[in-house]
Parts: sequence; structure tokens; C-alpha cells
Amino acid sequence: MSLEVKIYVVSAILQELLDETPYETRFKHKLKYTINTLQKELDKMLDIEIDTDELSLYLSKAEKALEDTLNVE
Repeated sequence: MSLEVKIYVVSAILQELLDETPYETRFKHKLKYTINTLQKELDKMLDIEIDTDELSLYLSKAEKALEDTLNVE
């Protein structure tokens, strides 16, 4: 997996985590804007289709790994 795809996956997960945050702050708004801009720029650079099943699989695996890491007892 290319570095650009990895960055896209991480930014998508961060975007989802921010969406789950119940409150709105200036920081959150600015961060979401920055992530959205990053994703748009990566869309231009990537030579693969972003809305593929493969990307969905990467997202699922990354989310699972993050959850496993954060749920350590």
C-alpha cells in the first residue's frame, strides 16, 4: 500500500473520530477542514479509485487495529 493511501486511510479514520465527538469547537472545525483539504489533494495524487472495496477493507482493518490498541487493559 502506498504512503498516500496510508495517509488517506488515517485521515479518514480521524475524520470519523471527529464526527463522533459530541461538541463543536473552533479546533475541531479547523482540523476537519484541514483533513478534508488533505483528502482532496490526495485524491488528485492517487492513481487508484478511492471509493473501492479495497479502501473500505483498509479502513476496516485500520479501525480494528486502532480499537484493539486503545482497548488494552
